[in-house]
Amino acid sequence: MSGKMLQGGRWALIALGCAAVAMPLSGCVALLGAGAGGGAVAYVENGGIANYYAYYPVSLQQASAASQATLQQMGIAYNGNIRKTSNVELMEGTTRDGKTVKITFTSMSTQVTKVNVRVGTFGDKAISLQFQKTLSQHLGMAASAVAPASTAPGEAAAPPAQAQQQTIPLQ
Repeated sequence: MSGKMLQGGRWALIALGCAAVAMPLSGCVALLGAGAGGGAVAYVENGGIANYYAYYPVSLQQASAASQATLQQMGIAYNGNIRKTSNVELMEGTTRDGKTVKITFTSMSTQVTKVNVRVGTFGDKAISLQFQKTLSQHLGMAASAVAPASTAPGEAAAPPAQAQQQTIPLQ
């Protein structure tokens, strides 16, 4: 009988030990959950994972060349560009403080290009807006927050692919 009690006591101690080990982990998980929740609030208040885009009445090649000049004017190091498809090109740069700048060009038609800018991991509204404003100056024309009617019918009416995107206010 005492052997069975000892064996039962061992299992109780093992169970208690497992519970003691799991307790701090559940606290860490709770802390991580709280941190993630706090991140979600900053996401909304600070623009979150934001891609800022605008439409320009120029070809993809014109938008790409002007964007390279814009990066240089803003003091952002040009890292290169990649042609993903016949109508999508990616360009990358790095700010002085080490943030990655990703620019996606999507040719909506032969004379309309969507320029999408994302700075850093979560986006940087000030740099993104400055980029779009400077790009407009390089192109000599204002950007539009909506696709012009001259784009292909399905593309102009479709909502942005990412819910995080925000429209650049035209000032």
